[in-house]
Amino acid sequence: MKKTILLAVFLISTSAILFACQSNENTNELSANPTTKSENDNKLSITTDFKSISISKTKGSNEITFDDKETLKAFQDIFSSAVREPGIVDMAAPEFYMNVVYDKDNQKSLYLWIGEKGQRSTFMKTEDTNTIYSVTNDITDKLIELVETQFN
Repeated sequence: MKKTILLAVFLISTSAILFACQSNENTNELSANPTTKSENDNKLSITTDFKSISISKTKGSNEITFDDKETLKAFQDIFSSAVREPGIVDMAAPEFYMNVVYDKDNQKSLYLWIGEKGQRSTFMKTEDTNTIYSVTNDITDKLIELVETQFN
């Protein structure tokens, strides 16, 4: 009887160890996929469930808030098209300060430089001032229409 119990305990322990090792290998294999990680690292990564966007020329004063669905959808498209630029940057003071508001306690702050019509524009996360994300000249034209016209 003792031999049967010891054999059962041994088999269960061995199976548990093998199962744990197998699960750990699969997890490492998935997280080590460089394509997925680098694609996510190259995006601005602003989730689409924000409620409003506040923009000002000087931090915290004369803010303009966008909260209508059409404008928020336009900003979702703009954020999703922003691509990380390689290297470390040293930028001048930002032209605009943006707060992407998800709810009262959850906001994401960005800096924004809008290019001239037909040029690229640039975003920067306030918590990572060595990295920029740029958008195409078509997106710049949309940013001029949405943002700059509000301040002129």
